[in-house]
Amino acid sequence: MRRLIISNTYYQLIMAIQMKATIFKDDYVCIMVSDHSNKAENVFQRLKKISFFDENVFMKSKGYIHNRSIIDKCKEFWQITFGKNNRYGIYLNDLKSLYFDEIVFFNLEIDMYGIYSILSRYNEKLLYSSYEEGVLSYENIYYDSLKFKIIRFLRKITNRPNITDNHKNFYCVYPELYNGNLNAKHIPEIDKSDNTIKNVLAEIFNLNSENLYDKYKYIFFETIYETEGYKIGELELFKKIAKILGKDNILVKKHPRSNITYYEENGFAVDTNSDVPFEAIQLNYDMHNCTFITTVSGSVLSVNSILNTPSQVYMCYRLIDYDKVSKIKEYICHVEKVITILKKN
Repeated sequence: MRRLIISNTYYQLIMAIQMKATIFKDDYVCIMVSDHSNKAENVFQRLKKISFFDENVFMKSKGYIHNRSIIDKCKEFWQITFGKNNRYGIYLNDLKSLYFDEIVFFNLEIDMYGIYSILSRYNEKLLYSSYEEGVLSYENIYYDSLKFKIIRFLRKITNRPNITDNHKNFYCVYPELYNGNLNAKHIPEIDKSDNTIKNVLAEIFNLNSENLYDKYKYIFFETIYETEGYKIGELELFKKIAKILGKDNILVKKHPRSNITYYEENGFAVDTNSDVPFEAIQLNYDMHNCTFITTVSGSVLSVNSILNTPSQVYMCYRLIDYDKVSKIKEYICHVEKVITILKKN
């Protein structure tokens, strides 16, 4: 089969690499890497150089669906519904062929409607499938709107292929966690004894052989809530944890948008390796003896849940004032549900 996988984040890229190495190993797979992530073009060029995928395309799509005029939106609507091409055809310019059996993407936005309307002209039975963005993403792969419904209705009555009619599969590591209407397809857990993934990640992210993380027994993952003004007591909790575990034993993984300066001002080790996603670091280095601690950061679960040798995780949300903020409270209810199923399985 000819498959097209679109990757907007480094986690999605890691999932694409794992699918190509396992369930898609006998297929022709084209990877489209977007510019949504920090230094994505550099990563893409190194990925292209090693020829892991059968075809590699870089897609400049960051912000492309935003800041459009009313006229542009109306024109786009008409082109996606009735036309042979639309503004999102620019994503496809570097493809060798526009015939695919399946296109795999994380979630459904207007640009996917545009891409599908073009590619389905070359294969009316083109499958559209989703794949996971971490274990907490299983309920967040489908977004709908009145505009999308009208597009689908008009395409249906004019006998054009409809993206949702051919939206069949959801590729994920834990099919038992998915409760939607798609066919859950299993992506195997990543085996760290298999050097295939490790070598690819080391190459594309320029990781050296020295493990800079093995001298820390604990890594604390900060959230963005204190920076955003939610006084939930996370910093006070960290101070208590550090006093118990010892300053020299802890590495702080700050949130990319954090403005908290306490850690640096008080001599705590702060991870400055911001150009490399932690997912790649955890997959490339042996960290199963390192304990992850956080209040409610989902980062501790993303890669940890797809490894066959995960690190131990402590989520300390019961020790902060999370119930004062409704959106955090709702998020924690979702986290607890997922963790319960993970432990059960």
